[in-house]
Amino acid sequence: MKSILTIFLIILLGTSTFAQNQNSRMSIMKAEKPILIINDSIIGSIDLLNKISSDKIEEMNVFKERKLSSNCLFIENEKSAGIIIANINHEFKLKSQKELNLFFGLNEENNIYVNGYLIENKNQNISSESIVGIELIKADNFRLKKPVLNIEIE
Repeated sequence: MKSILTIFLIILLGTSTFAQNQNSRMSIMKAEKPILIINDSIIGSIDLLNKISSDKIEEMNVFKERKLSSNCLFIENEKSAGIIIANINHEFKLKSQKELNLFFGLNEENNIYVNGYLIENKNQNISSESIVGIELIKADNFRLKKPVLNIEIE
């Protein structure tokens, strides 16, 4: 009888620990590559440099310790792989922050994050070729007051 009661308690405790939080998915970004900022107006992945010829690159600066923003959405991902700022004479396919917010049914002025970092300049666009995933993060009144988009680029 004791063994049946012990097994029942173990099963009950085991299942009750998973019942505490239904949204137990944890967002961890893979920010291993630096973020590329082109002409101070386009945010993209470093892979864009491989798609254009080197004669179109006018200037390039590499900042190893610089972050896209001081405001980070995910605490566990506050390390940054750096930023590359480049002046490039080339046309890129772009998505504006306003377009992305409207597409997902959000207010056009809502914040957008790239790899967990807030885009502070609302005039900056995101290269559509660099977008790997888009996550809609709902407001929780603790971390976020409004729903936001987190754009994942590689």
